[in-house]
Amino acid sequence: MPEIQEHSKSICWTAGVVAAVCLLGVACTGGDPGPRQGTPAWFFEAAKDNFAILDYTKTVEQLKEAARAEGDLGMEAGVWRFVLTGGLALGYDELADAFVKGAAVNDEMIDAFQPSINDYRRRTRVNAIQFAEGIGPIEKLLEEQETVTLNVPLPSGNNSASPLLGSVEAGNTVDAQLTAMVDQTLTRGVFSALSTLTGGKEFSELTQESEAGSIQASATDLSFGVARLMLDVSIMFDKEGLNDPKIRAHILNLAQEWAAPHLENEELAERVEEFEFDIENERRDVEGKRRIKKDD
Repeated sequence: MPEIQEHSKSICWTAGVVAAVCLLGVACTGGDPGPRQGTPAWFFEAAKDNFAILDYTKTVEQLKEAARAEGDLGMEAGVWRFVLTGGLALGYDELADAFVKGAAVNDEMIDAFQPSINDYRRRTRVNAIQFAEGIGPIEKLLEEQETVTLNVPLPSGNNSASPLLGSVEAGNTVDAQLTAMVDQTLTRGVFSALSTLTGGKEFSELTQESEAGSIQASATDLSFGVARLMLDVSIMFDKEGLNDPKIRAHILNLAQEWAAPHLENEELAERVEEFEFDIENERRDVEGKRRIKKDD
């Protein structure tokens, strides 16, 4: 009987040691488990991961979920999503236009290019609408602030145009290098959107500020930049592009509303002049009148 008791005690002691070791191992190797899956914080971290590998579509989807959060996290995710969708709309529009031009100069490529045209037009539309609908966080960011901080990560790469676009425009296929061309064009679009929203900052300046911690913009530059980018997006819905008069008119009205407070700002005189010229051409096109060339 004593042997059995001693044996039982030995088993219990061993089990206790094993359990303690296991718990210690979990504590040592588990570390911070991070945000709970399915929470806004988890979606935000997932968006960062997908952005790093240039999976922009997944990034936008995850930022939409992250933007549901209250406070700074939701604001940061919403602002990032606004900038990203604007940039993607620019990038996909440029891709679609390249294939349209290529099909126009090489009849033999019409059938081969049409699926790409359809796909890039569809993606342009989706991102353009999300961009226009995602203005809320920018409005909140601009409330009573003279200088705003854009905690928006930059994509890897640069803002140069892919040389392959020219080949497509000439009616040639670039199947083996298509992914590289698409990635570069979308990255360029994101940089272009950020430049517009920050008063025309160059790639090098955006990069330097991002590496230093965050991108800065005056409230005036950001507000007028929204107007300019809205105008550029509205043009995508013209007869030669997405051909949707209702959405075109809606986004055009948003552009005018955002520009209105800045039309007499002398510091923005050059940009305002260009904006008014372009928006007048939009009005003329909507009314079926001849567009005005800058040298007319």
